[in-house]
Amino acid sequence: MKEFRITLIGDGSSDETLLEIVKWLINDLFPKRTFQFLFADFGYLPDPPSKSDPKKQIEYAKKYYPYDLLIYHRDAESNNIEMVAIRKAEILSKIGQENLSTVICMVPVKMMETWLLIDKEAIKKASGNRKYPGNIPLPPISKLEKETNPKEILHNLLKEVSNLRGRRLDKFKVQQKVHLVAEFIENYEKLRNLTAFKIFEQDFLSAMENLSQK
Repeated sequence: MKEFRITLIGDGSSDETLLEIVKWLINDLFPKRTFQFLFADFGYLPDPPSKSDPKKQIEYAKKYYPYDLLIYHRDAESNNIEMVAIRKAEILSKIGQENLSTVICMVPVKMMETWLLIDKEAIKKASGNRKYPGNIPLPPISKLEKETNPKEILHNLLKEVSNLRGRRLDKFKVQQKVHLVAEFIENYEKLRNLTAFKIFEQDFLSAMENLSQK
């Protein structure tokens, strides 16, 4: 069985973090298959495609990050779960009929960091303070998609758990630590309780089934 290629297009370069979640899900669903994962980083190109032009982004991905299935990420930027369907419709309406069978959307509510607020030990490790003795008040899963600023929550937790102060805290590269949180989370099973993640997983399964019939 050939290696199956999956490419992720994100809102920005920091969204490469989402590949850790994609890898976990796909390896969980298809443990016997071999996958190649790529992040479409257009930043190094002299004339990168605009985020407002998904079709051109996909054309560039085909050229520089060839895939069998492409995952197109946009944040819902809202706590309204209906925004997942709206954001998906916006994207799919712009990519061209020829791409519909090989592109699926990933739309977290409210933003990417929502999907990282699930593991206290990963936050400890990422902050550089694995023995942090204090409480880490993560939002309950049942209320996670209601959080209005998950990025701020995660950033503040990482800074607090680091126990750094003053100049050392000023040098704390919190965005790099966010990526480490994603790497240190070993099991993303909790995300299956979130509506937006359920939608993404179902879209992925449907796409894989359709592609397997070709």
